[in-house]
Amino acid sequence: MINKNITLNIKKHNLDKHIRSPLSENLRNEYNKKNARVVKGDTVKVLRGEYKNVEGKVEKVKTGRSSLFIEGIQREASKGGKVKVQIHSSNVIITSLNLHDKNRSNVIRNVKSSKVDEKKGVNINPNLRKTRTRRKLNVKKILKPQQNRITNSKSSQDNKGEDDYDGVRK
Repeated sequence: MINKNITLNIKKHNLDKHIRSPLSENLRNEYNKKNARVVKGDTVKVLRGEYKNVEGKVEKVKTGRSSLFIEGIQREASKGGKVKVQIHSSNVIITSLNLHDKNRSNVIRNVKSSKVDEKKGVNINPNLRKTRTRRKLNVKKILKPQQNRITNSKSSQDNKGEDDYDGVRK
């Protein structure tokens, strides 16, 4: 396992992908997914450690350590007062999801976004459009050089001496 005290030279968007937790059984059946990224506002249940079986909302997510701050999980500080406890994302299970963000709800429901062409009023899949243009470009790149090779081979220097040359070019 990776030592948590070492700061790794990993980009933030890659660290975000590692903050995932398994979904509860009812969420698995509803969304057909086994796990999801934990975000602020999700309700989680702790499965391991001192705070086992404690359930609460996620208040803050620390991407560097893949840890979560959960409501109601605190301990006494040495100088007095209370301190929030960090719990690793692999030690919790998600019991309810925060779907207020449209993008996250689409990701969890596997809905692909599509753009609407305002002039025609038709949905356009941006990926489809790119592939068509790429195909056209690839066809142009492939076909034109082949045609040039065929036309150039007739008038190449190698063939000049082999043709019947009567002094008049055809």
